[in-house]
Amino acid sequence: MSRAATGDTVILKPVNNIYTVLSGIALVVVILGLVAIYLRSESLWKDAGGLFGKEPVVQSTGRR
Repeated sequence: MSRAATGDTVILKPVNNIYTVLSGIALVVVILGLVAIYLRSESLWKDAGGLFGKEPVVQSTGRR
C-alpha cells in the first residue's frame, strides 16, 4: 500500500544496514573489553595463575 495519491504502488526494499553496522561495532567493543579484562586479571593474579588459576590460593591465618 502506498501513501502517494497517484495510485501507483511504490515498493521499496527495507534497508537496515546501519543497525547491522552498529551491532557489529558493539560486538567488537564487547570482545575487546572482555580481552582487556582477561589480560588485566592475568597481571593482577599472577601468583594464582591468572583469572582461571590452576590451583586455589590458600591464605594462611598464621595459626596452627
